[in-house]
Amino acid sequence: MPSTRSSTGHSKPRVHLTVSTEPERKRNHHITTGSAKKRATGTTTHRTGRTGLGITKQPATHHKRKPHLKDKIEGAAEKLVGKVTRRPGKKAAGTRKMHGTDGKGSHRKVY
Repeated sequence: MPSTRSSTGHSKPRVHLTVSTEPERKRNHHITTGSAKKRATGTTTHRTGRTGLGITKQPATHHKRKPHLKDKIEGAAEKLVGKVTRRPGKKAAGTRKMHGTDGKGSHRKVY
């Protein structure tokens, strides 16, 4: 004798999902400038982490320079050489050069 859904204890009603055929709306992500947004007084824009000694520290921000086309080509070539020769340091240096975080231009002497 075949068992029915009511006799097995699984007698929840079957729900048929309806799928909408209309196209989804494109969501606009509005970008506001810092002057348009009013910040509450006393708030900070950085996160502070607690160390074991009770001292708060700033998050590390990596200063970037604007990489030129030459830097991007040299960095891509250096990254490829590092990948082929299996040298992760060389590959990372190429990535840093491409992104402008290699430190070039930051060693200027000021007299």
